[in-house]
Amino acid sequence: MRILLILTLILGINSCKAQSISENKLYGKWILVTETDSFPDDIEPLAENNSNSESESGSKAELKTTLTFNKDKKIFINQMGNEYDATYKLTDSTLTIGNRNYVIVKIDKNKLIYKNKGGLFDKHYEYKKVE
Repeated sequence: MRILLILTLILGINSCKAQSISENKLYGKWILVTETDSFPDDIEPLAENNSNSESESGSKAELKTTLTFNKDKKIFINQMGNEYDATYKLTDSTLTIGNRNYVIVKIDKNKLIYKNKGGLFDKHYEYKKVE
């Protein structure tokens, strides 16, 4: 019985530590690279535009989707020039942004991939770290 209690405590402490490590990787600014459906043949990476030309609504650099995760559980979203502030929460592999839930597929220091959780469509979003 004591061994079971000790193992439970050790595993609980390790899971808390793993949670904070994943959250530390999340902090910073991310730019959307690819948005895909659940079918591999539908994968079309978003084109990065290095042009300096101006469009009607401003520069093309503003027409990217970025996420900026802060340590105070707030997120700044710039979606094609539309800006939003929201809160986020990371629980195990579930990322909650505002009232939407996503499943984190992969997170490391340079890449973040998540997908819709329980949605009608199984969209995957791949981001690369900017800062």
